[in-house]
Amino acid sequence: MLKTIVKEEYKKRVIRFEDLVADKAAFIDAKTPGSDKKENFTIIGPGVSESSNRFINLEEAHGFNFGAAAMPNGTKNSLHSHLTAEVFIVAKGTWRFFWGNDGTEGEAILKAGDVFSIPTKIFRAFENIGADDGFLYCILGEDNPGKVTWAPQVLRAAEGYGLVLLEDGRLIDTTAGQEVPADAQVVKPIGNEELALVPKISEEEMSKQIFRFQERVPHLESFLDCRLPGGEKKSYALIGPGMAEAIDRSTLLNYQHSFNFELIEAEPGNGFHPFKQDVKQVVFVQKGEWKISLGENGEEGEVVLKEKDILSVPVDVYRRIECVGNDTGFLFMINSGDQRPKLEWAPDVVTAAHKTGLSLDENNRLVK
Repeated sequence: MLKTIVKEEYKKRVIRFEDLVADKAAFIDAKTPGSDKKENFTIIGPGVSESSNRFINLEEAHGFNFGAAAMPNGTKNSLHSHLTAEVFIVAKGTWRFFWGNDGTEGEAILKAGDVFSIPTKIFRAFENIGADDGFLYCILGEDNPGKVTWAPQVLRAAEGYGLVLLEDGRLIDTTAGQEVPADAQVVKPIGNEELALVPKISEEEMSKQIFRFQERVPHLESFLDCRLPGGEKKSYALIGPGMAEAIDRSTLLNYQHSFNFELIEAEPGNGFHPFKQDVKQVVFVQKGEWKISLGENGEEGEVVLKEKDILSVPVDVYRRIECVGNDTGFLFMINSGDQRPKLEWAPDVVTAAHKTGLSLDENNRLVK
C-alpha cells in the first residue's frame, strides 16, 4: 500500500484535482452571455483574477503563476492581453484559440496534450468547441504577472451587466449592491492609437508557438540516468533550455518566459532516479499515474499523482519520479527561472551511470 506524504511541510504542496476551488466571477466578462459559464482556478501564486473571493491553493512565490479554467462546450474567454508570458496546456477537450484586436487575425485548434505560448501584448481569446466540458491549465510568467488588459468591446459589454473594473484590479458588481468608491479610478477602454500599436501575428508565425502532442518527436537520452534500469524515458523541450543534460536536445521556444517547461513520457517502472535541484519545480500529470518519492531513499515519504494532480517540489530536496500503474505516463514539469536548472544526482546514481558509459562534464553536460 503506497503512503501519502507524511511530513507536514509537504502536505500543502500536493494539490489534487478535487482540491481546486472554482471561481465563477473571476473576471470582467463573468456575466457576458457566452462567457458566463467559466470556472477559473488560482492554483499557485496570485494569478490575475479580479475577484476578491478567489481561493489560492499555494500562495508561495515560484517565479511563475499556475492556474486553470474549466469551460463547457460553447463557452468563451474574452479577448485580453498580458505583459508577461501566458502558456496554455490542454488537459481535456478541443479548443479554438483566436487573436487580434477584434479576434479575427487568426485562429488555432488545440487538443489534449497540446501546448500554446501566446506572445505578450497580443489580444487573445479561446473557446471550448469540443463536445464535452473542457479543462485548460495556464502558466503566467513572473511572481507578479500584473493585470489583464481587456479589449475595449469586452469592457463595454460588461457595463451592460453592471460590472465595473477598477485600476487597482478590483471588480465591482453594482447589481449585487456594490458601489464604486468615490476616489476609485475606473478602467477605461484603450483608444485607437494604443490599439494601433498592438503587434500583429499571422497564423503561420503563431503556429511556431504551438507544441502538438500528436506530432511530438522525442529525445531519447536526455539525462544521466537514462541507461539505468528504471531510468528510460522520452523528453520534449517546450520552453527554455529545460532540464536536459544532453547538449543535442533542441527546444520549441527558447526565449525568456521566467520558467522552463517540458514534457516527460515513460512506461510504467521508468522515470527519474533520485536528483535534486536549486530551483523550484512543479509537476502535473497529463496521463497515467506517477509516484514521487522524496528524500534520497524515499525517507521523506511518497505520493501517487493521478491525472490533473499537481505537486510543488521545494529546492534542494531529492525526488524520485516514477511512472506507475498500467499505462504510458505523461508528466509536465515547470522549473523556475530562464536558466537550465542543474540537476544534482544522488551519488549512487552517478556511480551506476558511469558504468553504463555516461558521465557529466564541468558544465553539467552529458558525456557519452
